[in-house]
Amino acid sequence: MSKNKLKKLLFIAFILLFCIYYILFPAQVSTCAKAGIMLWFNQIFPLLFIFTILSNLIISTNVLQNIPQKHIMLFTYIIGIIFGFPIGAKLTADFCSKGYIDKNHREILSALANHFSLPFIITYALSEQLNICSHYSIYLVSLYLPSAIGMIAILSINRSLKQKIPAQGFKLNMQIVDAGIMKGFETLIKLCGYIVLFSIVSRIPQTIAQKADCSMPLSADIIGAFFETTNGIGIVCGLCIPRTLSIVLCIALLSFGGVSCMVQTKSIFLDTGFRLYRYILLKAAMSILSCLLCIILFRILI
Repeated sequence: MSKNKLKKLLFIAFILLFCIYYILFPAQVSTCAKAGIMLWFNQIFPLLFIFTILSNLIISTNVLQNIPQKHIMLFTYIIGIIFGFPIGAKLTADFCSKGYIDKNHREILSALANHFSLPFIITYALSEQLNICSHYSIYLVSLYLPSAIGMIAILSINRSLKQKIPAQGFKLNMQIVDAGIMKGFETLIKLCGYIVLFSIVSRIPQTIAQKADCSMPLSADIIGAFFETTNGIGIVCGLCIPRTLSIVLCIALLSFGGVSCMVQTKSIFLDTGFRLYRYILLKAAMSILSCLLCIILFRILI
């Protein structure tokens, strides 16, 4: 069987199974969809909308013309941390398309810069879900130190690398501003769609187990949590497991990003030759390092 036929059969099977699930559990699907939309509206949209517009203006106005590549890469990394996913991947894709960043670095840079934002981590993950009110530095260092080390390494290796792009002058007009606003909406609407879809998929095992009046294996709950991070953190925090394990699993989720983030990142780099497996391996390595750092710092400082 060819690869395309297998993909087609798997897609048809998924659609049929999802339709059956929707017919059997319409209330649960509606609840998960509403939760995903509200999460996007309350947590994601206010943080990212303005910057998605600004990032599109930065690209369209050519304001970064003649700035060294390493400075643009560092800018992408810092902005990715501050404003959060998917800004890191979006900036990397846009800068690569304009020639500001070498395309050979797109998987590495997007993996390093594609973090959840500081406000999201502190307010939603740590405070609201894990009920952590102090020692934020332990968790933030655990999350960001692996990528910071990677960023220092890639900047050191590519110290002498120069841009090779045609000279273009600065330009700014209302047409560019309008296009920036529309592209900002497009980026965030896509993000909303992925959050809603994976919010529903990640809750399917729990819904079926509840209706069948049986308990889900712990491993199945954890696997389901890794489909979509924002809902996955809620799933992990609701498990009957030691608090330390809950914290470590949440750190792993925040560092890795989940299946939803992987799919969104691939869609951002669509038709560019982006090697998703390389991105996944880098995110997995950073997730493992973040967990180890969290355990070490937790034992030393608390």
